[in-house]
Amino acid sequence: MSDFYLDLKDKPAVIDFLVDHLDYAPPLAKTAAEKIIKQYETGAKLPIDRLAEAVRQYARAIYPARFAVKRFFGHDGKEMEWATILAAVRPSTAHLLKRFRNGVKAESLDEVLRHAESEVALRPEERIEIAMVRKQLHHSYWKEHRKALGRLVKDGELELKGYLDRFAKLRDLAMEMPRSLQDEIMSKLARYEDRVYFECELVPLEILDEEIKYYTEQKELAPDESQGGTI
Repeated sequence: MSDFYLDLKDKPAVIDFLVDHLDYAPPLAKTAAEKIIKQYETGAKLPIDRLAEAVRQYARAIYPARFAVKRFFGHDGKEMEWATILAAVRPSTAHLLKRFRNGVKAESLDEVLRHAESEVALRPEERIEIAMVRKQLHHSYWKEHRKALGRLVKDGELELKGYLDRFAKLRDLAMEMPRSLQDEIMSKLARYEDRVYFECELVPLEILDEEIKYYTEQKELAPDESQGGTI
């Protein structure tokens, strides 16, 4: 089983990602996604490499909207999110959430779910329940308040540009490296892209800058394989 948020070799999972995020998609991206979904549903041939590239493009197109919603509920809307989810989940789940939040003094739902002890406090079925309610809340809020989130969407566009620039630099560095380092960078890059594009994790750009700095230094130290050097 893949430990990526979205396994790009898993066609049903990729199609589910397209379907689940249609509300966030700009018109052109939405049309392209709906075409792929229809092809899949009618049994048309969908080469896995083309599908993977299509979902990457789609994820980049919807990133600013997802960023805006995530940033809103992580700051100004965190208490609204908390209250809405408590009201929507089963009473037993709400009780566990309130008790755990008070116990660890968490400030938001994100902090509750990320806490090391939350895996013990909340069973898988409760986490799934919370995730489903949360997804519905986020989608509904986006559809009803997208204009009000305009400034955060612009922030998301800038954040995405920062990621794209750094991912490109890492990819360029990989192409100039000996094979072992090239594989290492591309493996890390795939994980960063998974976290940003598909999980919509707000990975600090400084982390990517450190990666670029480190591999730039390694590039200077690496022997030239064209001259017969080895690592």
